Amino acid sequence: MNAGVPMTEIIIAEMEEIRNLIAQTVAKRNTLKHEMEKWYETHSGKRFERSNELITIDSTLSQLDSHYKRLWDYHNAKPSLA
Repeated sequence: MNAGVPMTEIIIAEMEEIRNLIAQTVAKRNTLKHEMEKWYETHSGKRFERSNELITIDSTLSQLDSHYKRLWDYHNAKPSLA
């Protein structure tokens, strides 16, 4: 371990694009969740009419996150000292 030495993180263009997509998706998710909170204030006991959209956004976010992690691990993995 290199104590005190900052790690240089490799970020390729595809990873930067995924970061942007994640930020956009999070913004959409937050907007939709806020809309859902407001909706439930006036529609108690009914299913939020855009629930399927929220489920799709959550799934998309999860897939983007997993893809980013795979790329990060591939480009930033430390060589093993076998």
